[in-house]
Amino acid sequence: MSKITRQLVLLMNYLAAASVVAMMLLTCADVFLRFFKHPILGTYELVGLFGALSIAFAIPATTLSKGHVAVDFMVEKLPAAGQRFFTIIANLLSLALFGLIAWESFVYARILQSSGEVTLSLEMPFYPVVYVISGASLLVCIVLLLDLVNVSPDSKPEVSAT
Repeated sequence: MSKITRQLVLLMNYLAAASVVAMMLLTCADVFLRFFKHPILGTYELVGLFGALSIAFAIPATTLSKGHVAVDFMVEKLPAAGQRFFTIIANLLSLALFGLIAWESFVYARILQSSGEVTLSLEMPFYPVVYVISGASLLVCIVLLLDLVNVSPDSKPEVSAT
């Protein structure tokens, strides 16, 4: 399960990078074409959608690498058992948060899909992006669960200095 999860996280990280590159290329092309009075229709919408995708795709990789901002200068001073306790509590709270985000995003995507909500200029549906957000949040939950399973009673948890 861990190997499959890591591969999914890596794939999503590549998709996040591709989304950022797409935003950059689209913005540059739009600026260049505006010079010739031919802007790209819907650039603002597409950049917004690519931005949402890049963030959603990047969150699982950030969670896996423990790259989120952590305030742990007090926890570092605790003994190993106290650090494990706070690691478990933080992971459980994060799991609850991302589980809620996954569920509510899924429900919202279904509402958007059934209502036929689309972007203003290009009339692209919103719901696929919201489904991606839901799936990415679910993958974060899997990463957090695997991290919880790996917190053993005799090992000192990894404490980041970020």
